[in-house]
Amino acid sequence: MELLEKVTAVRAGAAAAVLLVATAVLTVVGVGFSAWLTIIVALSTGAALTLTVPYALLLALTGWGLVTGFAVNTGGQLTFSAGDLRHLALLLALGLVASLYSPGSRV
Repeated sequence: MELLEKVTAVRAGAAAAVLLVATAVLTVVGVGFSAWLTIIVALSTGAALTLTVPYALLLALTGWGLVTGFAVNTGGQLTFSAGDLRHLALLLALGLVASLYSPGSRV
């Protein structure tokens, strides 16, 4: 594995850790769903600017799981309603666009 790929993997892991910490904070604070979605979208899209496409999509999927499991439902339960799938599509699309069109894009 190349050094650049290892650095990207570490960045993706750090970004996932940030999403997990944000989930814990948002759960304790008890913010509304719109705030949850906005914060997770902002964090995952911002991180995607520094990631390759596969890592950006994986991070978007992680963000969706956290939003669906803790903002929409409780206890980490994932559901696949139409709204949940729209949130997944939003996170994946933004992650893809951010990763592809960021300065110094890496595919």
